[in-house]
Amino acid sequence: MNRTARLIASIGLGLVLTAAAQATEKKVKQANLPSAVQKTAEQESAGATISGYTKDTVEGETIYQMGLLVDGKTKEVSIGADGNVVSTQQEISWDAVPVDVQGTFTKAAGKGKLGSFRSVSKDGKVVSYNAMLDTKGNKDRISVKPHVSDAGAVPVPVPGTNSRK
Repeated sequence: MNRTARLIASIGLGLVLTAAAQATEKKVKQANLPSAVQKTAEQESAGATISGYTKDTVEGETIYQMGLLVDGKTKEVSIGADGNVVSTQQEISWDAVPVDVQGTFTKAAGKGKLGSFRSVSKDGKVVSYNAMLDTKGNKDRISVKPHVSDAGAVPVPVPGTNSRK
């Protein structure tokens, strides 16, 4: 299968998985969070403004997500039902993106416009950087692992937009 066909297949699969994931996500109130999740949420939100909570099922496991505003930037903390932090996504500036990752983003974007950069961390370590790509109204998310070549850039369709089909 050539590269274009693989890319189209990946985007199609991403749309299906994204639609399935959205179907299970539900807003929840802080008072309805399990006590272990409430305790972690309290610790993780110190000094931040909480924008809300959602509950999702991922691969059969319940994950609670907490939206935050920290120093004017968005942050999302995913917490397992046991109270352990699963991952965090933090809005970052272009200048905070490592130079090698900037190069990969720029090359992957082609003539599109990059924006809305995020770092994704697990166990306190950055595992990927995400950027939104707008190409003539089509919106995709590009995800790049730290210290990788061009092959590390993977466009992912964004739900609720004019993503490519």
